Amino acid sequence: MLRIIFTFLAAVLIIYLSYIASKYIGKGMGKLQDSRYMRLIDQIAVGQDRHIAVLQVGDRYLLVGITAGQINILSEIQEDELLPLSPQPEGQGKKVSDFKSFVDKLSDITKKRR
Repeated sequence: MLRIIFTFLAAVLIIYLSYIASKYIGKGMGKLQDSRYMRLIDQIAVGQDRHIAVLQVGDRYLLVGITAGQINILSEIQEDELLPLSPQPEGQGKKVSDFKSFVDKLSDITKKRR
């Protein structure tokens, strides 16, 4: 009986320590993503471990290709070329929201956290 209680307490301790560790790691990951000089505007997966992303670096916008082994600059984009996609007709997948309103909402959320 004592062995069962010990095993149960050990399992509870392991679960609790896992929770604390994941909470600590999650907070650290948020700090790694803050940057004063660049930010990820948008990204889309084009295959397994392959993405295309738009990054803002200062006042420049870069289209980059990201794979597991490397990152390549594909093109520089002007700000006026960044237009939200028009929504798909109803019944053909998710609707694309207005990108500017999304960025504004995201900006408000991050300001409230500080």
